[in-house]
Amino acid sequence: MGLHVHGHIPAGIRPVDAINDGYDEVTHINWIIMQAAPDDVIKVSNGIMRFEGPGRFGKDVDLDGPAMNLIVSTMVKKHIYSDPTMVAFESLYVPDNGDLDPSYAPFVGTLPAATERGFRNGGFAVPKDLTRADYRKSWAKMVGLLAKMHKAGIPIVAGTDGSGLELIHELEIYESAGFTPAEALEAATLTPATLVGQQAHTGSIKVGKAADLALVEGDPEAHIGALRQTRVVMLDGKLLDADALRAAAGFSGRPK
Repeated sequence: MGLHVHGHIPAGIRPVDAINDGYDEVTHINWIIMQAAPDDVIKVSNGIMRFEGPGRFGKDVDLDGPAMNLIVSTMVKKHIYSDPTMVAFESLYVPDNGDLDPSYAPFVGTLPAATERGFRNGGFAVPKDLTRADYRKSWAKMVGLLAKMHKAGIPIVAGTDGSGLELIHELEIYESAGFTPAEALEAATLTPATLVGQQAHTGSIKVGKAADLALVEGDPEAHIGALRQTRVVMLDGKLLDADALRAAAGFSGRPK
């Protein structure tokens, strides 16, 4: 039928099984690291263990071991895409209770008070036999896995599993995993356009392509965070003032 198959991995199987059964893309980095998960996690991975499991065992995964080499080589061989949504797992594993989700730090002071409070929920509750430090080590392994995937040539598309406000921080995490700024930008532009077969129409700036553009103050190829400093948006042939758009969305000013 030509349909693109992607998403979570069903309980009872591992990502390589899903790929061999026809997946074209694996969504979320947790499912990829779960190639190395213990059987008791895999059996119930459709529940809370899809979060707790990788947080628990991820820190001990050998990124150069058989399990990780198998999933990466399989994805390369079959040209499988990954939308790792790194920000979603950073928000689970890194912040202490009551801490601000790192994705929203540049927007502090510009958000409605109730919204900002909602971004200070902290991370996923840590089981009594683990510590936040354990979860942070598992998160670091996920960043290392992303680096391994990128180095192997697996196409990465930048998603957030959130509101979209987190997208620039997603790209900053890609930089920390060894992407150049240009490669991180491509993960949010041309690579997803290629994934959905629209690369001839959008995804890069070229004569004949859609002219939906954003003008930013700064050089994203030197500092990816400059993408937050949007000044003008061109959409459907109209020029839109970014500050006016922020105000309409409830922001009181520009992000840091």
